[in-house]
Amino acid sequence: MVNDYFGLPSAGVTQEQHKRTVAVAAALAVAEKSVSAATSANGSKAAWDLQAVANEIANLADAIQDALELEETK
Repeated sequence: MVNDYFGLPSAGVTQEQHKRTVAVAAALAVAEKSVSAATSANGSKAAWDLQAVANEIANLADAIQDALELEETK
């Protein structure tokens, strides 16, 4: 998913917008796996997970971008 992070952006999209879009997509993929994970909890787990995702998706995307930027500087 993050293979396109350093790729060329689409026409009309800045490099920074492109990178953020890729990072957010990766964060959403992680969140999707987390929310859909099977547990013994009842339906309230999904509601809690979705709220947690909503509160933390930007932080997760930031962390993904930070990690990718570190890779670029190596």
